[in-house]
Amino acid sequence: MRKLNGLLTLVAFCGALSSSAQTYTSSESSSLRDDSLFVKSEKEPLSLSKFNYSIEVNANQASNVITAGFARDLAEGGFISRNIFDPVLNSHTMGVGYLGGSAGVNVNWSTLPEEGKQWSLCGSFGSEVLVDTRWTQDLFELIWYGNASQTGEVAVLSGSGARMGVFNRFSIGGLQNETKQRFELSFIQRLAGVEWSLPYGYMWVSENADSLETYLQTEARIHANADTTFLPAYGLGISGNIPIHSDDFPLDIDISFRDVGLLLEPAGSKVYWFQEGISTTGLPVFGDSLTWESIYEGDISTDSLLMDGESSERLVLLPSRLSAQFKLDATKKMDCIFRVDAGGWMPQTLITAGLAWDRNENFSWGVNYRDGGWGEKRIAVWTKVRLSGNRSLYVNFENPIGLMLPLYSSVNTMSRGITFRFAKENG
Repeated sequence: MRKLNGLLTLVAFCGALSSSAQTYTSSESSSLRDDSLFVKSEKEPLSLSKFNYSIEVNANQASNVITAGFARDLAEGGFISRNIFDPVLNSHTMGVGYLGGSAGVNVNWSTLPEEGKQWSLCGSFGSEVLVDTRWTQDLFELIWYGNASQTGEVAVLSGSGARMGVFNRFSIGGLQNETKQRFELSFIQRLAGVEWSLPYGYMWVSENADSLETYLQTEARIHANADTTFLPAYGLGISGNIPIHSDDFPLDIDISFRDVGLLLEPAGSKVYWFQEGISTTGLPVFGDSLTWESIYEGDISTDSLLMDGESSERLVLLPSRLSAQFKLDATKKMDCIFRVDAGGWMPQTLITAGLAWDRNENFSWGVNYRDGGWGEKRIAVWTKVRLSGNRSLYVNFENPIGLMLPLYSSVNTMSRGITFRFAKENG
């Protein structure tokens, strides 16, 4: 009997413990409970829906003298007559020819504005290749025609040159939520670069082709060391966008600037510097031009100097770009646009004027007249389509005929370009 009473007492004690345990795990008022041990905290995953962004891919090439047909003839080779060179020579603007362009990809982003905050985080990143070449009309004529047509005249060679650079960019800054003003600090890397310049040079041949005087100073710089390994350079710049809108007048102004700053070049780039001075007097020649093989007597004075070495550290300007756009609302569905761009290694200011039509809320298109940069007068057409989910696609064709290189219709074109931009505005 005592054993039975002891067993019943043990069962009752275990039941009390079980009840107490159930009360501990289920009761919110228990002073022994630590909610952090039982509540699983989850961070909200990062999503593109929390950003506004755009992705742009572009490529363009332009010249004021070099046509697609001329480039094709040079590539094919064979006998090239004056009929091919004469149109190019005569089309030099102000005695200077240009050829250049760019290609790259860029991503712009900004966080969604938060209630009670005036600024949002924004930034961009991308890569770009820039090419810029320029030469004097006299240098073009000297290379392709020789000096026969320049006797009695001074051939000016100063100002010719070429350069190429590959740049990577990372920017971060702030976006004013109300005015949409955008300011960024840009970190720039020039991954590779090549430069050649002819800062001073001329050539003179007497009318009778019996005397010659010429002088050249030229420099070439390759941003790589002796084993051809790239020597990247780094710099800082300021980028931004300042839109100006008036409620009283139907005019919108958009001022933008990119990579205004300096680039620090490290020491070690390969540099070649050449100076050549030649003068002759009273040298009879054979033929209609002065050639070294035809000289058989006379006085020659030469001053030649060739140096090569490695560069020292220096600061140079970034290929910054400035632009200002003016947009006038002519009607409810038509806008007049005028834009000016300068910098970015372009030898001339790029001027754009055009019209834009809003067909409906999902489709708009326009046509622009462009002049300057590396090229001459040309037409660009564009369209913008709004897609589902606040997405939009912008496509721009600069001189569409110039993109049809295999066709005969593009023979006389001097420029071509294309731009794609995909954007999404959330919220």
